[in-house]
Amino acid sequence: MGAVFCCCDNNVREEGATPKTPLLSGAQSKPVVSQNQEVSFAQEDHAPQSGHSVRQHRPDAIKNQEFVTSVDQLESVTLTQLPPQFPTLNKTFQDHGKLYNELYSNFKDMRQSLNDFKGKFVQETAGIPIIADCLKVLSARCGGAKISAQRQKNCIQLMFDQREVSENCSGLPEDALEPLELYNKVNRLIKGVLDKAPQVNKSLGLVLEDEQNLRKVITKSDLPPKEASEALHACIENISRLRKLPGFIEIIEKYTHKIFLEILEGSKVLLEEKEVQR
Repeated sequence: MGAVFCCCDNNVREEGATPKTPLLSGAQSKPVVSQNQEVSFAQEDHAPQSGHSVRQHRPDAIKNQEFVTSVDQLESVTLTQLPPQFPTLNKTFQDHGKLYNELYSNFKDMRQSLNDFKGKFVQETAGIPIIADCLKVLSARCGGAKISAQRQKNCIQLMFDQREVSENCSGLPEDALEPLELYNKVNRLIKGVLDKAPQVNKSLGLVLEDEQNLRKVITKSDLPPKEASEALHACIENISRLRKLPGFIEIIEKYTHKIFLEILEGSKVLLEEKEVQR
């Protein structure tokens, strides 16, 4: 039986030993984020998906936007199901894929909600609605309505009375109320991403450190050689896909933290400074 599994392992190594599967040679790879890439995705934050195109107002920025940015490289992960003989191993892979995908989904929701928020201020900001300018406009729209804040770690929630805002706003009530609700939604999503990202990253690290033992679960099983080879190949591919995720999570954390700091600074036009300080 020992010779059989040695043969299986060799077969998989021959089939999968490519630069795309560095795990086969014991190497570890992480996504590399260049300084140019980080600058690019920082600029991307200022481009809403709705309203006037930035192309109409900042033609000099178009070339930068055409580059593939760090955030655009992010993607969900799909992990191969292992044979039913390995329920625990399969659950380990699928659970961690689900954890990352939920984090990534919340991150995408945050970006979309932020763009929806900015889209409410396109006209007043000449088509370039950065967060600070949006909040200045929102402050004016709220008129004399009292706006306070409840500060938590990685989150600011605006407290307001809908009726008071409706009665004191400078225009239509929905032009003030909808951005206020979106502001709170963005902050809740930011908190969810920044709170969960370190936990997901830590759990992934424990799995990746245990790579050799994960392989042994298959190589020491009593599967026929062909099935064992296929299962081991799937296991190695899953580990290779998981190895990309810590780099993705780092990008998600940096981008999300940057957005929160911009919101924190811009919120001073809506609130007393003492209410938004750490």
